[in-house]
Amino acid sequence: MVGRALDELGARDKCFLATKTSLRGGDKQDGIDQNNQSFIDLKTDKFDLLQVHNHRGTDMHLDTIYGLKEEGKVRYAGLTHSNNSLNDAAVDVMEAGKIEFLQCQYNMFDRSIEDRVLPAARDNGVAVMINVPFGRGRVFQTTQGVEIPEWAKDFGVDSWGKFFLKYTLGHPDVTVIIPGTIYPHHGVDNIGVLKGRLPTQAERNRMVAFIEGL
Repeated sequence: MVGRALDELGARDKCFLATKTSLRGGDKQDGIDQNNQSFIDLKTDKFDLLQVHNHRGTDMHLDTIYGLKEEGKVRYAGLTHSNNSLNDAAVDVMEAGKIEFLQCQYNMFDRSIEDRVLPAARDNGVAVMINVPFGRGRVFQTTQGVEIPEWAKDFGVDSWGKFFLKYTLGHPDVTVIIPGTIYPHHGVDNIGVLKGRLPTQAERNRMVAFIEGL
């Protein structure tokens, strides 16, 4: 569907197009075959970002990705995970200079990447793409029936979705967030995070204290 939309709207050059080499098993050729199919499905001849999903065959598939970079078919190489048990492995890959993007989990209930991952990304020039910013819905369960604090409106928060996204995006080492979006109003709310300023570190600390006090 994304490929068809890009094609029909003539929007390929207006988008930052990212996908993954996502295999539970298989060899290097299986990864190559999957990448080739992704080019076909997304109706494109280049990806801005191609990532190895969940550290599966990292070195093997990164080798393929760097071959595609040399051919001008991929702009950036990346690695993804959403489990904090893989944080240390991600740091090793970044420190080895093998990737330019890292996708990982960060939200108010899982701040584990603050310890080593984000500093390593900063030190090695790696862009950070955040997944699971809502803790798979846990953050909304915590705030159900709770009023948004007045002080959060100082930095453009008028929904709990914006509260949590602005907290995450407010970290100076976070590049972009990819929240799960099911309904159109989710998309509107997510884009609304770009309005108004981001919270300062002192305000981010206050946000954590508020949520932990519920």
